[in-house]
Amino acid sequence: MIYEHGCEKCDAGCTGRHNAEQRSEEIKAGPYLLLSGALILVISVIVKWLFY
Repeated sequence: MIYEHGCEKCDAGCTGRHNAEQRSEEIKAGPYLLLSGALILVISVIVKWLFY
């Protein structure tokens, strides 16, 4: 049975499920993480191409 609990009560880490609001915030961050990863990749290729 899956149940939700507050992770702030855990002392040694948390593997429990988060509530719906926290999950939706994590999903909303996805495109920004992908964009930043792509930008880092492009910038590193440009820097390598210019200086090496």
